[in-house]
Amino acid sequence: MYMVAFLYPSAEGHQFDYDHLVNVHLPLGVGLTEKHLKIKPKKIVIYSPVHGPDNTPESSPHAAITNVYFDTKEEAETFLRLFEVEEAARRLSEDFPNYTAGPPSVLLARVSEVTDMEALISDFAAHH
Repeated sequence: MYMVAFLYPSAEGHQFDYDHLVNVHLPLGVGLTEKHLKIKPKKIVIYSPVHGPDNTPESSPHAAITNVYFDTKEEAETFLRLFEVEEAARRLSEDFPNYTAGPPSVLLARVSEVTDMEALISDFAAHH
C-alpha cells in the first residue's frame, strides 16, 4: 500500500479548522481527483494534535496530517499530479486559507503494517 501525506503547518495565532478540512476540503479534493485523474483513494486518515488542559494544541510543527491511501505506487504517483491540473490547483489552493495557516508539505510513502508485537519482543530478546 502507498500513501500521500499532507502535513499542514501550525502557526502562531492561527486556529486550524478541522471541520472545514473534513466537510469541505476533502470532498473537494476527492471529487477533483476522480474528475480529472479517474482514481479514488482507498481511504483517508486524519491526525490532529491532542489539545492540552486549556484547549490549546500541544506544541507541534503540524496542525494536522492527512494520509491518503492507495493500493499501488502508480495510483499514489498519479494522485501527486493533481496540482498539475489547473482547476484542481486553483480550487484547492484557494481553499487553504479557509482552514490552514498555509499550504501543506507533501510526502509519498510506502506503508507497512506491523501487528505481531510478540515476534518483535522475541527478536529483541534473542538479539539483546
